[in-house]
Amino acid sequence: MEKPLFKHAGVYVTAILALGICVGGYYVTNQRQYQERVAYASEAGSQAKNEIQEFAQQTEELYQEDEPELLDEKASVSEVSSLQSEVNQIQVSAEDFQIEEDSMPEDLEEVATEKKNLSHRLTEASDKLYMQEKIDGLYTEEVPDWQEYKEDVIADEDLQEEDIEEVNDNLGFFEDDQWLELAQSYTTEASEQLQNMADIQEKLTTYEEEEVSYEQYASLATQIEEVRNPEQQEKFEKAADDLGDRFGVSTEAAAAESPTASVAVEDETIVDGQGEEQGAQVEQENTEAY
Repeated sequence: MEKPLFKHAGVYVTAILALGICVGGYYVTNQRQYQERVAYASEAGSQAKNEIQEFAQQTEELYQEDEPELLDEKASVSEVSSLQSEVNQIQVSAEDFQIEEDSMPEDLEEVATEKKNLSHRLTEASDKLYMQEKIDGLYTEEVPDWQEYKEDVIADEDLQEEDIEEVNDNLGFFEDDQWLELAQSYTTEASEQLQNMADIQEKLTTYEEEEVSYEQYASLATQIEEVRNPEQQEKFEKAADDLGDRFGVSTEAAAAESPTASVAVEDETIVDGQGEEQGAQVEQENTEAY
């Protein structure tokens, strides 16, 4: 009876010893692999630093050399996306190498900081390019210059105030720099052109039902001449010409005479489609008085 008992005990002891050896072996192997990863991280630091410096140089080429806040005219979304992908693949963190933070080589920590700054710079370029496309959409054609403000831009015929507000809201997330000032100049121009067109439309609607002096008509004609969108300007001129028929003058002619219109025809008004000279009325009243 004792032999089977000792036999089973021997089996248990053997199993426990085998398990201990396996656990110990696993621990030793795991430690060796961990030290290998730490060594690899240390060796990778030099290569990662060189890659970061190379991509940093390419990133700065996205910007103007003398104006580092403004994007170069050749900068593109695809180029920025490609650089972001390359930078993201560079291993610089403890998580990348599957090691503890306190095991990170010091030089690799510095490279990690450089990568973070570079990623921020690329994100900034990507965001600016995105907003430039949005601002381009406010006009009939792309903004001609993103290095210097050019006022020869034409607001899109279908432009709405909500479009400008959306762009301005997004611009609020950008740091105050030269690029932001340039972007806001273009949104302000779009807003002013839109306001001018809205003001003209309001006057045309009002003048259809109310009396209007020649001075007011000439001022409206001048305002229409300032509309840069040719399609919208043509629509306004056609509507204004109907008013001009009351005076026997075209919109273009009235705009040309606008500087002297207030002197030459100062008191002329339109009432129910008929022009009356107030000066003549006054003269007639004076004659009757005598």
